[in-house]
Amino acid sequence: MDLYTLLRLSKIPFTDKIVNHEVSQICDNSQEVVKDGVFIAIKGENRDGHDYILDVIKKGIKTIIYEDHYYDYINIEQVNFIKVHDTKKTFALISACFYQHPSKQMNVIGVTGTNGKTTTSTLIYNLYRLLQEKCTLIGTNGIYIGQNLKPNINTTPSAKSIQSILHESLTSGIKNVVMEVSSHARKQQRVSQLDFNTIIFTNFSQDHLDYHKTFEDYFYSKALILSSLGNYLSDKRVILNGDDKYYKRFLTFSNVENYTYGLGSHNDFQAREINCAVDNIYFHFYGFNKFLGVCNTNNLFGFFNVYNLLAVLSYFYLENYEISKVLEVIPKLQGVKGRMEKVISSSSLNVFIDYAHTPDSVFRVLKEIKMLACRRVICIIGCGGNRDPLKRPIMGKITTDLADLVIFTADNPRDEEVSDIITEMIKGTEKNNYLVIENREEAIQYAIRIMNDRDIVVILGKGHENYQIVKSEKKTFSDYEVAQKYLEIYKR
Repeated sequence: MDLYTLLRLSKIPFTDKIVNHEVSQICDNSQEVVKDGVFIAIKGENRDGHDYILDVIKKGIKTIIYEDHYYDYINIEQVNFIKVHDTKKTFALISACFYQHPSKQMNVIGVTGTNGKTTTSTLIYNLYRLLQEKCTLIGTNGIYIGQNLKPNINTTPSAKSIQSILHESLTSGIKNVVMEVSSHARKQQRVSQLDFNTIIFTNFSQDHLDYHKTFEDYFYSKALILSSLGNYLSDKRVILNGDDKYYKRFLTFSNVENYTYGLGSHNDFQAREINCAVDNIYFHFYGFNKFLGVCNTNNLFGFFNVYNLLAVLSYFYLENYEISKVLEVIPKLQGVKGRMEKVISSSSLNVFIDYAHTPDSVFRVLKEIKMLACRRVICIIGCGGNRDPLKRPIMGKITTDLADLVIFTADNPRDEEVSDIITEMIKGTEKNNYLVIENREEAIQYAIRIMNDRDIVVILGKGHENYQIVKSEKKTFSDYEVAQKYLEIYKR
């Protein structure tokens, strides 16, 4: 595609001073530029792409798009400079045009909310596969184009990456795409040019205030994706957790068909006759007050997964799948990596890892485990550095209120001192049932060494992550592998 065509399709004004050329690549990373590419300078949280303009010019870049509140570089010859108001939005728009808007030819499902995004989206992806249909998954645990795994740094990738993934999926004959949509992605315009067919809203509670600063900003960053779906004349829909106290407020942003799921009788889809065990979930699935069948899992744990399963079943019902066939393959679903995942070993001890890192998700996990534990619940937890400090005392209080023993430890401390983070968590405690072991491996080792046969150890915060960020270093570290090692050492 040539530059003139790309700019016209993207509705970006340009003058006859702009020199046309073939465009082989667009990017926002100065390390990835090529001579016949287009570089979009974006101001991020930690770095500003405008600071690297001279670097990309030295590499021979032909076209640069930048924001209008930065000084002009137009006196530099042989380089096209195009000024826009918002480079984040422009990057999303030009990425969609470069890859020819693949989402318009696909069934795109967006899963948003504070908790449950990864599990819900992964379950939809796995169910598609069990139903012998191709699907692409974009989320925290990775990107799967069909069965091919690609690593993912963010919950929702960059605008260009998303369009590239969809284009590759479409080329591979994949029409179904399910993706997690984070509040960061919505605010940073990463998903602004996606044509979603369905949005699933899981729940809403405090998180990411280090980035959003206020609760209201976080709320609106989540809610605005609903308004992007269009009006009631379209064939799009929103599926919401009707038991969440914010769902009616979210609905004010939607002009398309909407449906709710939950336990309350006001919901369109309900779970009744619920029974949850350590390795099983069972309930009767109702739609519009009609019994639709029995949902019975073998590898999922936790009452909160009832909601995740309800969201998934509601989606497939509304997609006109024969629900009996969907329920038939539900027992084959595997648990989601790092989400209430039991550590498998030759030991009989019960140790779980989970990604819970918000007050609401920590509360849900511990409340659930407390109901199932025969004896003590031992919780290992920390908080991430350079992240929302307001939630630290809240999480300190929740864990010490619900667990019998809490071990405060390092999470991803980043540029902060572990001791400072833990001190803030301890400020919220009202009970003295905690220990401080700053080294995370030593904390896991201690918990497994002292636990008894009927105790449950739950390691929270990192889930599927196989690293730990200390200062600027990303060290290899897996809660699962460390726990597995000490289960073998102290097995009984």
